[in-house]
Amino acid sequence: MELTDDLKQLFIKTADALTGSARHVFMAGGAHVMGKGGQRRAEVELGWNRGTIRKGQHELDSGLE
Repeated sequence: MELTDDLKQLFIKTADALTGSARHVFMAGGAHVMGKGGQRRAEVELGWNRGTIRKGQHELDSGLE
């Protein structure tokens, strides 16, 4: 998936507008759609914390917030 500057800004602004579990889950979903290496790519290109992304992935997998 190619991330244009507009798409990067959309991801960043949306994540900034969310809080708590909704933010974690959104970030995990964003990293997932980026494909293999998505967590690392989100960290580099969007400035997201990989620990937060992993927390969101755990919340998705377990169903617990």
